[in-house]
Amino acid sequence: MSALISVQLDVLAGLLAELRALGAELGEEQRLTSATGWSVRGALAGPVGEEAALAGAEWAEALTALAARTLAVAATLDAALSSYRAADLGLAGQIDGSRTGRIATRVVPR
Repeated sequence: MSALISVQLDVLAGLLAELRALGAELGEEQRLTSATGWSVRGALAGPVGEEAALAGAEWAEALTALAARTLAVAATLDAALSSYRAADLGLAGQIDGSRTGRIATRVVPR
């Protein structure tokens, strides 16, 4: 038995925008974390500085992976959203042949 899935395309587009922004923020955080690790290494001599730099480098790697995966999810969601919009246009065209290729609009009476 199949189930009906309802998707609000504008909400999905909002989620896509949030994921893209998060991916960009994580990328920037990775760059700052990496730079900070190297700064701490220069400021602290000996094993403490080395450990701090290593911790910063490992955290930067984790942020890089998280940013990449977030952007991959965003790309998948973007493809799904495009597919949903195309299907929506196709259905609108089947209902009213004169609407083919145009986004259906709804007029609300006043």
